[in-house]
Amino acid sequence: MYLKKPVGICGSGMIDLAASLFLSKRIDIRGKFSRQACGKNLFEKDGINYFIIVDKNHSGTGEPICLSQVDLNSLTSSKAAMYTILEVIVKNTAGLEFEDLEKFYVAGTFGSFINPVSAISIGMLPDIPLKTFEVLGNSSLGGAMELLKNPDAFERIIKIRQSITYIELNVNQEFMNMFSGAKFFPHTDSSRFPSLQNIS
Repeated sequence: MYLKKPVGICGSGMIDLAASLFLSKRIDIRGKFSRQACGKNLFEKDGINYFIIVDKNHSGTGEPICLSQVDLNSLTSSKAAMYTILEVIVKNTAGLEFEDLEKFYVAGTFGSFINPVSAISIGMLPDIPLKTFEVLGNSSLGGAMELLKNPDAFERIIKIRQSITYIELNVNQEFMNMFSGAKFFPHTDSSRFPSLQNIS
């Protein structure tokens, strides 16, 4: 098998990377690099910390592949937003607990490559049994194909559309408060992630 040298990190790879860095204590609960744990792989440039993932000798670009604190901060905000949105929909809107869910569908092409274990480890997805998660892939394309093959599905599509509830989150103060709590690894309330209780 011929393996090419890496040239960068994809989106789902960022989630796996962040999970590995957190579980190995190279980043702390605030999502900040630990200088002691990162050792010589951490350096500072223009006031920003960078963690070397692949050195220049093993990189396909001839330059080291790095993760900056800025990149990590963006991922931290994204994962916090994802978890908080799920919490608002499941708990505040539907009145359920994550544990009540029989199925958790992960849609979208990007979702097809997310490792639920990694996403749970950083607090992006709720800490529920892995068998609950089901990857759908590009569900919008799948729905369009189903409609083309089966015109009778149109009525069902209309019913689903009419049952959709729109939630305005960017003006929701409760959402912002919950979001702040989710900007930690995995969360400020560690009891929400029992599978990570041994991580300190």
